[in-house]
Amino acid sequence: MLVRLIVFSFSLFIFTTHALADELFIHSPEVQEFINQMVKQHHFNHNQLMTLFSHVKIRPTAIQSVKMPLEKKPWHSYRKLFITDWRIQHGAKFWKKHEMILAKAEKEFGVPASIIVATIGVETKYGQHTGDFRVIDALSSLAFSQSPRASYFKKELEQFLLLSREQHLAPLEVMGSYAGAIGQPQFMPSSYRYYAVNFSGNSRIDLSHNEADIIGSIANYYKQNGWKTHGPVTIPASLQSSQFQFLSKEKQPWHFSQLDLAKHGIQSNAKTFLHQDTKLIELQGYFTKQYWFTFHNFDVIKRYNSSELYAMAVYQLSYYITKLREKEKNG
Repeated sequence: MLVRLIVFSFSLFIFTTHALADELFIHSPEVQEFINQMVKQHHFNHNQLMTLFSHVKIRPTAIQSVKMPLEKKPWHSYRKLFITDWRIQHGAKFWKKHEMILAKAEKEFGVPASIIVATIGVETKYGQHTGDFRVIDALSSLAFSQSPRASYFKKELEQFLLLSREQHLAPLEVMGSYAGAIGQPQFMPSSYRYYAVNFSGNSRIDLSHNEADIIGSIANYYKQNGWKTHGPVTIPASLQSSQFQFLSKEKQPWHFSQLDLAKHGIQSNAKTFLHQDTKLIELQGYFTKQYWFTFHNFDVIKRYNSSELYAMAVYQLSYYITKLREKEKNG
């Protein structure tokens, strides 16, 4: 009984603390300054913003989640989360279901359908997990926190309000991730505004339910960030740890062609891209370290998420989805 009372009292304390934080939020000088800036710079209505922000709920879990991203895991653990039979099989099904629109996007933007499909698979499991945070709550919690990235999230909050006005969205109803990413592609508000395209021809862009807009927007994102049509992404490299350490400290591998690297005894079984500039990366496998040549398009994927683990997961998932699709066609 005493234990239950202590737990109840603690829960009540947490609830009261959060409720008080929500109530005080709107009166914070920093929030007031932000509201005034939106009124002055973007001509929002002051009273409407005051009403909007009075409904914001502070989400401490958003702040904690940003501090502990999955990308801090070693590659062998990270890979298990994304290169799964389920994601491969459902990726092939998604491709088959939306084959025509994927082909159209690949032709128009020059980005492989496999990369588009894999991106959706890694981001939201093909739309199954798009986030259970109200975007305005997540962005406000992060923007006005002590996070070293608070200024970034404040800019994204600004972009979200502009996006809501432009796309006629109800800002208190838009759901997303703990970081404020929206829809199946998990676009941050700035990316939504700058890269989302109306690929369906409907009255507005819908990145949550309209697969044509989702596919076209991801393809446009990669194209606008410099995707090279038919260019390589990454291939395995054969070398020793000492060779990698030497090049990392004494050289800049991204200025080397594979022919140059071969002079240092670094080889790859793939001969197609021998004359292209490359970079070497090291990933922690379960038993040993893995080494890969990465090319320009690998860095383009990293514009979506700056982690090498993320880019490798997208690439490998795209590879296995393609292999399954080929097997089913030839089956």
